[in-house]
Amino acid sequence: MLRWILAILVANGIISFGYAVMRSDDPTALWAALAVNFTFYLGITQAGIVFSAIMRMAKSEWGKYFSRLGEILTLSFIPVAFITFLVLYLGGTDDLFYWARLEPSETHDAHLSPWLGKGLFFWRNIIAMTGFYAASYLYFRAGRIEEKTTDVPARMRKKLALLAAIVMFFYVAANTNMAWDFGMMIIRHWESSIFPPYYWVGNLFAGIAFLFLISCALIPLTKSKADKERLDSMGKLLLGFTLLWTYLFWSQFIVIWYGNLPHLTAPLFKAMSGEFSLPFTLMIIAVFIIPFFALLHRRVKLSSAALTVVSVVICAGMWINRYLMIIPVVTKDNEVVFASWTGLALILAGLSATLLSINLFIWLFPRVNLVSDAESTDTH
Repeated sequence: MLRWILAILVANGIISFGYAVMRSDDPTALWAALAVNFTFYLGITQAGIVFSAIMRMAKSEWGKYFSRLGEILTLSFIPVAFITFLVLYLGGTDDLFYWARLEPSETHDAHLSPWLGKGLFFWRNIIAMTGFYAASYLYFRAGRIEEKTTDVPARMRKKLALLAAIVMFFYVAANTNMAWDFGMMIIRHWESSIFPPYYWVGNLFAGIAFLFLISCALIPLTKSKADKERLDSMGKLLLGFTLLWTYLFWSQFIVIWYGNLPHLTAPLFKAMSGEFSLPFTLMIIAVFIIPFFALLHRRVKLSSAALTVVSVVICAGMWINRYLMIIPVVTKDNEVVFASWTGLALILAGLSATLLSINLFIWLFPRVNLVSDAESTDTH
């Protein structure tokens, strides 16, 4: 029953979006709405296997409990990731990117880099995503082999550690491309060396929170001592990412503000003022203030319900961050984007596609345990 409900919500989003684009004289806002959801859901799903890789590199015992589900979160989303990118590329490139609308004769006069071209835009993202997902699959497969091995040799552990490092490398590469294309290069002559890490750290932050949410539904924790330690550790990790994301946000802001170059400050301040002042305030509250002050308390970290609420708030705040990254740049003033049937349908379709992908993966591959065999008997 759940699978059908999710499928209906996905179909509703596709039909609503397609109908609205065909009826609109200027579908820029619609393509921007799709790009917001694409960057958000792609980011949080790719973070799943990176969480597993980080936990392996750090030799974390508590993280093993969530790692397999994080790997499933990433691998199950592969079809949605490529299909949505292709739809954006084929239908929305001219609407989203100013450089795609320029004639060849105008490119030289606009002092555009050769990097800004449709062909290179397509291939760099396809290659980076393919590299990331290929490395993710190899890492997942090696982890499954390790799980079935009673006495794991040191050589296999080294191989898995190397694959974990490769996964993280391709994650940074793929997300840096996304940060450049959907965050920086939609603005004429805007640059920030801090923006790419700010972007992919945000994905990790929200991705870990989302991973905790789906774990509560699929592998709920109990009141045992081991599960209390896992809750406490997850809360500490989210608190750490709260501080890291806030540090990167401030580092980018203070440099641009102090430099006071109009072509850099104008896009930044537009996303913080006027009609966008309310979503910006909500983002700061959701991504910094609430998680920071809530996760300072051990009682919150030890409560599955409280940590669930904090995780929902973090995910909502990071979605607003992606909204403020794209919408103020490409839409007209006072243009309604998500306060419409199509906008809400896209949000629900993105969430439903993510959950449906996980559901189908578990259904198609029932032998893949949500928790590794080694961890299921661990009493850490």
